[in-house]
Amino acid sequence: MQAEVLMYDGIAEMDALLTFDVLARARLMGVDVSPALVSVDGRPEVTGCYGTRFGGLRQWDADRADALLVAGGWDVDVIEASSLPAQIRAFKERAGSRLLLGGIDSGALLFGAAGLLAGRPATTYRPDFGYLAKWADVIDAHIVDDGDLVTSGSGWLAGLDLGLYLVAERLGAPHVAVEIERFIGHDRRGTVWRR
Repeated sequence: MQAEVLMYDGIAEMDALLTFDVLARARLMGVDVSPALVSVDGRPEVTGCYGTRFGGLRQWDADRADALLVAGGWDVDVIEASSLPAQIRAFKERAGSRLLLGGIDSGALLFGAAGLLAGRPATTYRPDFGYLAKWADVIDAHIVDDGDLVTSGSGWLAGLDLGLYLVAERLGAPHVAVEIERFIGHDRRGTVWRR
């Protein structure tokens, strides 16, 4: 799996990096996954919501990616005014049904603003449930798996939970997910909802 973790100005650093870290560790343990930090336009550097600068990014590639993992960040009132949702929609349309979308915490709101959640179940950061309800059928669960859309809404550790879920369930390596849990001192938590 080529898993592209989208980075953009204002991203919640921990959400994106925790998912990337779990997938990178799984790769080191022999799982067939290649995580990459990417930007929409090939800009090599972005700045997170706490001012952290991330460099060495490559341009996202809908022809290469098997998964696009998107964390939240910006205040919710900025999301719809941004060009990012339209760019995410175009990426999904180009990649087609083979592309797995992973919403890390409030990353699901970007999918909603992109028009990718209509009539679909999803979860997000609990305080944003009302906002997500504009676009999706909100499910109060840690992980919501709806085929080519998986969302995680467990707060600050959503990135860990989504990464571990992908390793165990989508990459077929539950034994590796357990080893990573032991290594990082975090067990997957909460309810998984599947259609």
